[in-house]
Amino acid sequence: MTFKHNNSWVRCWVREERRRLLTLIAVLSLAMLSLAVSIVMSGCGDPMAQARDLEDQGDLGAAVALYQEVLQDEPDNAEALLGAALDLSFLGRFDEALVFQERLAAVDAEDAQIRTELGFNYLNHQDRPSDAVRVFAEAAVLEPSAKHLTYLAQAQLAAGEVAEAEETLRAAIGLDPSYANSYNVLVRLLQQNGRTNEAQQVVQEASLQGVTIEDLQ
Repeated sequence: MTFKHNNSWVRCWVREERRRLLTLIAVLSLAMLSLAVSIVMSGCGDPMAQARDLEDQGDLGAAVALYQEVLQDEPDNAEALLGAALDLSFLGRFDEALVFQERLAAVDAEDAQIRTELGFNYLNHQDRPSDAVRVFAEAAVLEPSAKHLTYLAQAQLAAGEVAEAEETLRAAIGLDPSYANSYNVLVRLLQQNGRTNEAQQVVQEASLQGVTIEDLQ
């Protein structure tokens, strides 16, 4: 017995399968295109995320450039200002960091940490001790602590305000008798001004609080 093919039915089946296959290919292609566009847009559309990725890779200079792009459109963007200031400081580019630190301090009147960083830039890299006194004083008001008061006293000493520095250091010790650096700076101040007996008294006061003064000889 011989079986004959129904050629008409076969041709219909082939056309239907071909149509289904083409439809599936089109759907998959659109899905892949959509995914690719999403990936590209997520990388290109968020310069802040790109900057953080560059920081993770150690390319701080490129991260700063992206932060600067953000700041062209959003000059008060605190996150971008902070990122640029920190990266430039890590790179040792303190003059450039200063611009962003000052802008961030102006934008955020409640940020004690940026005032501390700005104060040390003024003090250690800009030869502007009076400005350091100002911002350290602001930090000490925002977050009263022996540490912030001692930073203020160091700036006061650099600005030639010896009496004010002594008063600030004694206030720091009164605020936190366990903070060693306040005693260290005060002892040095007294010794440098020939007040050795008073310096020794401070050493003894520190000892009573369990604080050992560094070798000051």
